[in-house]
Amino acid sequence: MKNEISEIDRGIRRRVHFSAVIMLAAIAAVFFLVIQPEHSRASLATDEVERLERESGSIIATESMLDELELERVHRLSIEREQLEVIPTDASESRLTDALALKVDDGAATSWSVRLLPIEEIDVPDETRQFKSLPMAVEMRGRFAAVLDALQRVETSDRLVRLRSLRVTRSRSETDMVEANFELDTVFATEVVE
Repeated sequence: MKNEISEIDRGIRRRVHFSAVIMLAAIAAVFFLVIQPEHSRASLATDEVERLERESGSIIATESMLDELELERVHRLSIEREQLEVIPTDASESRLTDALALKVDDGAATSWSVRLLPIEEIDVPDETRQFKSLPMAVEMRGRFAAVLDALQRVETSDRLVRLRSLRVTRSRSETDMVEANFELDTVFATEVVE
């Protein structure tokens, strides 16, 4: 009977071992065939979510930057419109001298003259207007304060004016007088005729 019991005991042990091996094989199969691929997919999905969150953050930052650039563009266009409003549509000498305020009314300057130079075209990408520059050569003789005052009135006038050159020399005949020669660019605009 002892042999029979030990035989039964061995049979039970074999079955238990066999069952344990089957269970371990099933667990390994489930791990390698189900859990591990799902874990890999979940890891890839997590990486994709993180990437999309980074991209959405950069899109928000880009949109904010675009909003700021749009505000800057609107501001610059308003400045340009204000400057273009003061650009006249003709280039008459009387209008230019009036606009440039080159009047001598206090007797400090004894003589002055304005000579118009040839009109120059200005290249701009605007198809509706054509901009031109009317250079002017101004010669003045008078006290330095009067010459300086005339230049300051030119710079603060409501026209687009650029000082091209300036030469001031002391008068040889009178010590309190100077001779000034300067060239100005004055801008005017005309509509493009098709």
